[in-house]
Amino acid sequence: MDADRFIGQQVRVIRARRGISQQVLADRTGLSRGAIAKYESGERPIDSRRTLLALAAALDVTIGDLTGHEQDRLDPATAGFHVAVPELETVLWARGNVTDTAPPRSLDELTALTDTATRLRNDCDYARLGPMLAPLLTDAYRRVRDADPGSVDRAWDVLSAVTYGVASALRARGYYALAWTAAQESQRAATQTGGVAPVAAAAFSQGQIMLSRPGALPAALSTTIDTAEQLSAEVRTVGEIETYGMLHLQGSIVAATLGADPEPYLLEAAEQADRLPDARPSTSVTRNESFGPANVTLWRMSAAMEQRDPGKVLALASTVSAADLPNDGRRAQYFVETGRAYAMQRNYRDSLYALLRAEHVAPQHVRTMAPVRELVGHMMRTARRNLTTGDLGRLAQRVGVVPT
Repeated sequence: MDADRFIGQQVRVIRARRGISQQVLADRTGLSRGAIAKYESGERPIDSRRTLLALAAALDVTIGDLTGHEQDRLDPATAGFHVAVPELETVLWARGNVTDTAPPRSLDELTALTDTATRLRNDCDYARLGPMLAPLLTDAYRRVRDADPGSVDRAWDVLSAVTYGVASALRARGYYALAWTAAQESQRAATQTGGVAPVAAAAFSQGQIMLSRPGALPAALSTTIDTAEQLSAEVRTVGEIETYGMLHLQGSIVAATLGADPEPYLLEAAEQADRLPDARPSTSVTRNESFGPANVTLWRMSAAMEQRDPGKVLALASTVSAADLPNDGRRAQYFVETGRAYAMQRNYRDSLYALLRAEHVAPQHVRTMAPVRELVGHMMRTARRNLTTGDLGRLAQRVGVVPT
């Protein structure tokens, strides 16, 4: 296990470079010196976003500095996405004013392609999604520039939906700075439309990106919840309820990470999910079809996991099945949260089975998730030999904990 990789190793390396003792790091984070020692030795996994953010802030680094692995962007399964990022960056910087001699697709065609891209993103099929994004974004910008008065509002609505999807995909693959640029473009387009769903989606995207930065949690909470309060009186259609409800789900996980009570936000999200069957059809391209009662339960599981309550996570998991969730990304998250909860109870065999099911559902996503890598590495250090040489050992290779 000399080649084993875990977050605590990087904490130790950066702490040493900074000339900081374990006690000083403990004082800065509010953790005990013993906990720091266990994290650095790999005896205890860093399985909480709150702890990870506290360590990153104390060491003055980003979460990616602690969790990132160079092989993430060299994974052959997602190479198609990463190869497409430079072109996507150019399109965002130039707002679509790039060399492109092909005639732009119609708004109807762009709407259909946006739906396809959304399905691929929700199913975490980044290899197929990546090459679609730059041409889709370019044409969306061109339609805004060339729109006649009768189609300009619709063109801005399409651009808002496309940039929201681009921001979500970039964030999921670790391109946080570029994702922020896309989220700002989504907000700009949403302002032009004035629609509830585009405005809510842009705020949700910004809140998610800020959740990755130490010190930005208060801003992440205010961005999402303040926007929700501003929009609450206007929420009527399916798409508006979906995007508004997701703001409250985002608020719940930020609150849990801050050590506050996530329940008020979860209750509001649940009430909005109950409104969906009787709501009017959407008027905007922007949607978040992941939202619904089952997804609210999944976010309850994530909040309970952040509160380090594995019993509650597993109790909630028993009330919903993966089949109830709307896409592969959400199904994979269900199994990841279940696996993390089992591991917190030291039930490593059931934890491994849950993680294997998550990987089977959405391999491109799960194999690069920092919580999965951290947990698998911890199990490799503590599990019985028959597990490390079997399914667990092979999973450890696939997620990059140990070399193949």
